Amino acid sequence: MELYHTTDMDGISELNPDEARMEQLIAQLDIPDFKEADHPDLSLIHDPSGWVLTLYPAGIVTYENLDDADDHPRFMTGIFKAKALQLWKSLARGEIDSLKQLPWLRD
Repeated sequence: MELYHTTDMDGISELNPDEARMEQLIAQLDIPDFKEADHPDLSLIHDPSGWVLTLYPAGIVTYENLDDADDHPRFMTGIFKAKALQLWKSLARGEIDSLKQLPWLRD
């Protein structure tokens, strides 16, 4: 099993949450005052590789490597709950290369 963890809107991390728990976390994006939370984003980090997918309100997701100082975040828009869950599950399984092949944008 791959080692990964999530961080929720309160900054609380959970180690290796299952799919049902990931769905519950992603549902936090629908909370009316989510943008005022201590951490107004949700993330899943693949610990061995340092890759992270961060979800923001309005369907924005970023993909970056926290272990690589030269890496710059990639992003996509129009990513809502079902697709966000699919992305998180892929990263949890360590599918780094397939995630890199998606149509990410850069600033």
